[in-house]
Amino acid sequence: MSLRQIRGVASIANRSAVHGIWLAEDIDTAADVFVQAGIAMRSAPNKRIGVGVTSPVVHNISTIARASAALREIDPKRFRLGLGVGSVQGLARLAVEVRRPCKVLKETYEALRGICNGETVTLKGECFELNKYLARYRPRFTIPIYLGVRGRALLRLAGRMADGVILGGPIRYVEKAICIVHDEATLRRSGRRSAVVVWLPTLIARNRIDRNLARTVAAIAIADTPTSVLKMAGISDLAVVDVQRTAREHGYDAASQYVTEELLNSFTISGEAEQICEVFQLLAKLGADEVIFGPPYGRAIFRSVREVVRAWERL
Repeated sequence: MSLRQIRGVASIANRSAVHGIWLAEDIDTAADVFVQAGIAMRSAPNKRIGVGVTSPVVHNISTIARASAALREIDPKRFRLGLGVGSVQGLARLAVEVRRPCKVLKETYEALRGICNGETVTLKGECFELNKYLARYRPRFTIPIYLGVRGRALLRLAGRMADGVILGGPIRYVEKAICIVHDEATLRRSGRRSAVVVWLPTLIARNRIDRNLARTVAAIAIADTPTSVLKMAGISDLAVVDVQRTAREHGYDAASQYVTEELLNSFTISGEAEQICEVFQLLAKLGADEVIFGPPYGRAIFRSVREVVRAWERL
């Protein structure tokens, strides 16, 4: 989204009953997600704003800490930080391979907590190194840290240590993932559980052109979904092999022809505003604390946002 579009969406959100705004990072664009979050905080002064997610593989950890501290200074109670390793496709384009994602996120979480607490941090980590690092801006503050994760091991890690978990993937997978996150709450000394945020590509689909767009979006999601997630969702490799192969060889538009109705409904939430809100309610019953309406929204972004907001407020 352009900054103009972010201001527009934030303005709509600020006048509605939505809980807040999450901004995803796209490493293939010129936009910086922390700049976008600052624009959103100024444009929607009544809403919580979250970065969901950024990656320590892409950004230096000290940069993440400083940017988060600056956004918290705008409003100490509204900013939330989401961390993740990064998408399979995105990291592949950067020729980056993360061998131990659990270790990366655990180290990042603990290092950021230490920096925010004003501690001197020394750590030789999986993807970064800090040598007696002390933030000169003298922080001593708390930022809610959410982990965007997929797969059983990462889900358990996030459920044990994070303030919140950002989930995405086929709906049947999301249902199982929520159960894993909630089960990990019993291992916390406090008994407090991580808040669960769920995002699937969501868009208003009014006609055939919109449905074709939804299938292309589903093809993008399928191409980036690990085998372990597919297995948890009960989706066989045979069901997605043509989508993944064609996406690699000819692109997502060509791969969309192999997206069946079942795959479309598993990997996206699409339809009229009322249908979208019904799926949101289903996800809430499964245990989601927040459900995100977002990218790609639909071909008319502002109109689509308004329609879903109105449909949600009528419930």
